[in-house]
Amino acid sequence: MQYSSMVIYFMSGTGNSYRVATWMAEIADQKGITSKLYQISNYCEKSDLEEEKDLLGVVFPTHGFTAPWQVIRYTLHLPPGRGKHAFVVATRAGTRIASIPFPGMEGTASYLIALLLIMKGYIVRGVMGVDMPSNWMSLHWGLNLANSKFIIARAKVKADSFMASIIEGKRMFRGILSLLLGLFLSWISLGYLIIGRFFFSKLFFASASCTGCGLCAESCPLKAIRMTGRNKPRPYWTFSCESCMRCMGYCPNKAVESSHSFAIVLYFVATIPVSLYVLNRLNEIIIIEHYSFFFKIMFDYIYTLSSFFAAYLIFSWLMRIPLLNKLCTYTTFTHLYRRYHEPDTALKDIMMESKKD
Repeated sequence: MQYSSMVIYFMSGTGNSYRVATWMAEIADQKGITSKLYQISNYCEKSDLEEEKDLLGVVFPTHGFTAPWQVIRYTLHLPPGRGKHAFVVATRAGTRIASIPFPGMEGTASYLIALLLIMKGYIVRGVMGVDMPSNWMSLHWGLNLANSKFIIARAKVKADSFMASIIEGKRMFRGILSLLLGLFLSWISLGYLIIGRFFFSKLFFASASCTGCGLCAESCPLKAIRMTGRNKPRPYWTFSCESCMRCMGYCPNKAVESSHSFAIVLYFVATIPVSLYVLNRLNEIIIIEHYSFFFKIMFDYIYTLSSFFAAYLIFSWLMRIPLLNKLCTYTTFTHLYRRYHEPDTALKDIMMESKKD
């Protein structure tokens, strides 16, 4: 099939998926195909979702061995495919240690979105996972420039080849082994989507280096950061946060931290067996023996989210006290970590909602 136009919806925090999307748009442009890029967000115009194009692509990072919740929601809101062709690319956390590259694993990420597209009437022509420098700076330091460039160079070759094959009418389905491993680890993916993403979003705080400029809130693709406080505004991370690491990777003062010490506190607070106490008391009022498992799941989930919210509210207030802020800053490893964002991607590039090539 000869394509004349293409649209790529991408989600990107530190520029990895954005860069892959731009490579694919460049290949399309070389073949005379008009292309557009749209950033996946929760405030994208409805008209962006109604682009009539011959070929549709979805490019996004892997979170918890699956697709981020926002990408799943966004895909579900895409217009009916009506037989239009589509492809899916998931970027995954590639690393390089002592000149030895280690691949990431996208798990069910790419094939889950492909399945949703098929259910909406699209004909999926290709699925792929591609390594880009790991950027989960809450857990590890950012890769140095040499290692980042090495991984990115390999990714470009793979992305260019994939896109060229799709344009030529070939079918390209890769990552079957990763899919099988992802299915085996699906309980981790489900746990991440339901609880994990909320846990990680409640570890962020701003150190004393924060000037209150609001760049993190302004640039957040999901508007998950609010600036709070009158005299000296500081960022507050909401439950909408997907831990995309844009705020941490692009903060000009490296003020965004993730508290490992608070993670320990939050874990113990969230795992208090409140449901056992509630169910025991409830059993004294009404008989719920046959439904105890259902009620336990419900109470545990409500308590966990409530405890995250309450504990983080207190934590955010305490971080306004200089001494406590310094204590928390110097007891988190992120204070020592190297920050990362895709070397060739400026924040102004990635903040664009749409871009014509």
